[in-house]
Amino acid sequence: MLGLVISTRRRVFGLDLLRAVAIVCVVHGHGKRYLYGTPMEWLADLPLPHGVDLFFVLSGFLIGLSVMKMLGQGSAFPQTWRFYRKTALRILPNYYAMLAVNLLLVTLGVISGDLAAKPLYRFATLTQNIAAPFFDFYWESWSVPIQWWFYMAFPLLAFALRSVAGRFTLPVVALLAIAASALYRLSMLPGVHDPFYYDIAIRKTLASRTDSIYVGVLAAWLCRECPAFWRRSRWWLLGAAAALYAAVAAVGGSAEGFYSVVVLPLLVPVAVALALPALDAWREAGGRVAKGIMALSLLSYAMFMANLVMAEIIDCRLSAFAASHGMAAYLLFWAMVVAGTALLYYAVERPAMLLRQRLGGSAPSAN
Repeated sequence: MLGLVISTRRRVFGLDLLRAVAIVCVVHGHGKRYLYGTPMEWLADLPLPHGVDLFFVLSGFLIGLSVMKMLGQGSAFPQTWRFYRKTALRILPNYYAMLAVNLLLVTLGVISGDLAAKPLYRFATLTQNIAAPFFDFYWESWSVPIQWWFYMAFPLLAFALRSVAGRFTLPVVALLAIAASALYRLSMLPGVHDPFYYDIAIRKTLASRTDSIYVGVLAAWLCRECPAFWRRSRWWLLGAAAALYAAVAAVGGSAEGFYSVVVLPLLVPVAVALALPALDAWREAGGRVAKGIMALSLLSYAMFMANLVMAEIIDCRLSAFAASHGMAAYLLFWAMVVAGTALLYYAVERPAMLLRQRLGGSAPSAN
């Protein structure tokens, strides 16, 4: 795929599969609008999870494993500095590149957007959605501040509590963060009544969604501290994950009420975490399909950052075509996403990764 050379060293195929499924869910979720009213409308109605939920849990799991290793290696500052440096090179180049692209396209009138809706310095400092929502510009950026500030805060919190909590440092930090997010959503409950506000204020703010990442942190602690349980229980935990997700999909949700606002945002992340032992045990896979999945996993961050702007271009410049040729518009959308992903990856992400390698070591996935 796109001429990628993929090394299987230190890769876990099951986690690559989860990342690939996550990005397909994200891209399909942004493109399925074109399928309504076409013979492929059934594809738009598939009960797929929000791909970002999968990314959040996987990020928490991988970073949790990294921080546990750091906690066991002594001095906090050198390790934390290296972690920050590698994480910045993983996340920020793509983020700022697409910020510039969105700014240029809105300025030129290629896509719609309100540059005054939120000060641009908030996007530059990744503070556009700490507790207050944003909309109408650089929509796809909402998950990056949530992950970025998790990456910045989590190692510091872990080292600060290490002498007090000992081997239970990760679950203590994670449970405190999960409780804080739940309490924030509870405080928002009286004012959440319509789907749009639910989406931007509950689904897409740091204060509301950080708990999803910390569910992955809990899974990382369980993986390292209870390895026998992690291995032996993977199949029934996978069954529990499937049952929980099926129940969530069957019950559905609304834009208001205690269940939808406070409880629902945490249920799919829990289901994903329950599936991690089985996925983590799937270490290797061969064949072209497996290589394609690993390539998609490798490209997932670039694809995440590039895909929504392609939908906005179609909506703003090719709206009549999309309305009359929905299936063709859906295929065009995917083709544009692949092209945009390749450009972002080779022009921005890959050079940053090569620089990170020259500086030493590798960083956990941003997704």
